[in-house]
Amino acid sequence: MLSSSMNYSSPERTFNTVLLEWHTCAWLLLPVLAFMAGWMHWYISLPVAALLIRGIGKGARSGAPGQQPFPLFTRQSLYVLTAFTIVMVLSGWGGWVNQHPDHIVRNACLQELVSSPWPVVFPDGDALIYNIGFWTIPALAGKLAGLDAARLLLPLWGAWGLFLAWCWICVFSGRLSTAFALLLILFGSLLNLQCWFSLDLFRLHYFGIAEQIMCSANASIPVVLFFVWLASGRMPSGWLLPLFSCLAFYSPLAAVGGLPITVCQGIRQWKAERSGTAVLTVPAVLAAVIPGICFLLYYVHVNAPASRMGLRPFYTSWGDLLLIGTSFLVYALFCWHDFRRNPLFLCTLATGLLLPFLYVNGDVNDLLCKGSVPALACLLAFLASAWVRHPNLRMWIWLLLALGLAPRFNIPYYCCSFNTLQAFLAPPASETKPSSFAYGEWRQLAYAPQARRQDEWASTMHHPGHRWYPYYSGTPQPWLRFIYRF
Repeated sequence: MLSSSMNYSSPERTFNTVLLEWHTCAWLLLPVLAFMAGWMHWYISLPVAALLIRGIGKGARSGAPGQQPFPLFTRQSLYVLTAFTIVMVLSGWGGWVNQHPDHIVRNACLQELVSSPWPVVFPDGDALIYNIGFWTIPALAGKLAGLDAARLLLPLWGAWGLFLAWCWICVFSGRLSTAFALLLILFGSLLNLQCWFSLDLFRLHYFGIAEQIMCSANASIPVVLFFVWLASGRMPSGWLLPLFSCLAFYSPLAAVGGLPITVCQGIRQWKAERSGTAVLTVPAVLAAVIPGICFLLYYVHVNAPASRMGLRPFYTSWGDLLLIGTSFLVYALFCWHDFRRNPLFLCTLATGLLLPFLYVNGDVNDLLCKGSVPALACLLAFLASAWVRHPNLRMWIWLLLALGLAPRFNIPYYCCSFNTLQAFLAPPASETKPSSFAYGEWRQLAYAPQARRQDEWASTMHHPGHRWYPYYSGTPQPWLRFIYRF
């Protein structure tokens, strides 16, 4: 266990979290093992999986005697898990309600994983190359019981990941509270203010967790879970490197954005009494490096147009300063008094402030959109602890969270999740513009005409007419076929 000098919140030592640790490890690791079994040659997958399992096994720890076990299964936990399931369904996962347009890709990916042999190879010889980890377990259920079974399990699988993140927030803060579930969903930049100020949101894609769940839960939920766990200080030292390698499988760009935070925590654990030496043991390093190389080789074979990446100027105008000032980093003000001497907190702030200088292509800055999630998750954990410690700050925290409810993002999709609600909320056909500012804001908050059922369940992901082609497929080189069964 980390020494008290590491300045973590004292309540984090209240619970025995061994069972929670294994649940979290299983949620993160099972899709990776399923991918290895289905996509790699046996002479690669078996040794790599053995290294990974051995690294995890060697890094496991037992709980301290006399500690109260974390109450993983309670009535309160059931309420939270149900709430997260509803959020996942209303966010479009599984296709049970109207969806954000991005789900045309998500639906097609699940369809391909269910209907096609693994690895997925298209008729022209290209292979599916995408961060598919979030779909592997539901897709296995779909292979056994049909696509509807996969669609049913998908939001449940995501809800379980969010539930585990909520558990680690409770561990770090030392209190079981359903309020943390609301805090988790609402946390993010003050997008309402940014919209009202007419700021260029494409300059800084620091969106909130609700937006991340709606558009890219496949990449964001594993990242939020990993970094909330890391910030809690309860991740076994020997698991840090192997699980970070697995995180790169879920979202390579998030791994890039979270690398400074992970390195910072690794250094702290290295210096900490009794636990640091476990970070760089031979099993831990091998369990991280070998799978990490395999995942890297998998992702670099994407037939995307030449990516634009590199450095770009930022903080060059008042608009940039307002963007960063109204991003999720504003919540650091509530945490500063308690954590200003905590190196992980300072590294989180530095990462969030420096990421805007980096750029990776796309219609948005993909690195900021995905790479900001690690800092977002760590700051969320620190904010939850401050919420417990300072009851007088809670009203102001909730007020800022309310300002973060973005009218142009997730809320209107919830409201228009069903066709009948969408028809009820639709403005009259004769109306060309809102009659007042308040009515205009209400319409943006409640109505999303672009929310609709996506049509890819019976079609194929590999179609030249679709906008994702050929971003998520690649032509495997001969040497890559030595690792993967393409």
